[in-house]
Amino acid sequence: MTFGLASRSASRDVVNGIGVTPPEADSEAGMTDAVVRVLEKHPFVDATSIRVHSRRGMVTLDGTVPREAERKLAEDDTWYVFGVKRVVNRLVARP
Repeated sequence: MTFGLASRSASRDVVNGIGVTPPEADSEAGMTDAVVRVLEKHPFVDATSIRVHSRRGMVTLDGTVPREAERKLAEDDTWYVFGVKRVVNRLVARP
C-alpha cells in the first residue's frame, strides 16, 4: 500500500546561510552607558555621585557613596555588563 509518496534516491540537503553579526562594534561609550544604566536601576545604589570611565574593557568607578555596602554593590553590578574585563573601584564610602 502506498500513499502517493515516491521513493527518491537523491538527498535534499538544507544549507543554512544565516549568520549573526552585531549591527555595530562595541564601543567604550556604549560600555560606559551600560554601566551607568545598571547602577541607576539598582534600588540599593545611589548612583548620583558615581562617575564611570571605560577603556579597553577596564571600567573605573570614581566618586562617593553613602555606605561601604553600596561601594561593593556598584562594583558587583559593573561586572555584569558585557565586555567588562576589569573593574577599578575608586569609590569612597562617606555617610
